[in-house]
Amino acid sequence: MTHRIRGGEVRVRIPGVCLSPSRFRELAVKGIKRKSGWGILPRPRLRKIAEEMLYVPYYFFRLVNPKYRGRFYLYQVLVDGILGFSEFIRGPFQLREVSVPEDLILERTISREEAETKARKAVASFVLRRQSLWVREVKVELIEEGDLHFPYFVCYLEGEEGIDLLALNGLTGSLAGPRPENILRAGIARAEWRRDRS
Repeated sequence: MTHRIRGGEVRVRIPGVCLSPSRFRELAVKGIKRKSGWGILPRPRLRKIAEEMLYVPYYFFRLVNPKYRGRFYLYQVLVDGILGFSEFIRGPFQLREVSVPEDLILERTISREEAETKARKAVASFVLRRQSLWVREVKVELIEEGDLHFPYFVCYLEGEEGIDLLALNGLTGSLAGPRPENILRAGIARAEWRRDRS
């Protein structure tokens, strides 16, 4: 289901090594069963109609709050380039470059400046909520920034209620959850809209 802008291959940075397609298919079967519902009120059966690996654009920022009791605290924040959701990441991660077909990369709609503002707000909010007893001033400084693409294995499912999708984390194979699925839906919808207009 390559429905994004067609082109050649591009080099993107991803935070790790993707699982093999055969492993994804195996994990997708379990995810589809879970999404179909087990237990008291099972939902109608879902049938997989297509699958693909998609790459969602993210910005990453490393920020510090130097005014916190004379110490520097490092915050690593990812902001998705489609809806602008921000999330903290723990620990170091290594980026590696891979070649990806251009039509599997979802388009950015959030600018770097807007993403940086969202990352700063996320850190300031965290500092005020978690460390408010010791904080006199929240001053967040940017020390590093960059961009990456996060892989998601997407299964398109057909059921009585129409088409739905199931997203698996492209690095671990775990269910991606509602937020990444919403980001993917928005990115796919925008790509379809742009394709229909051209």
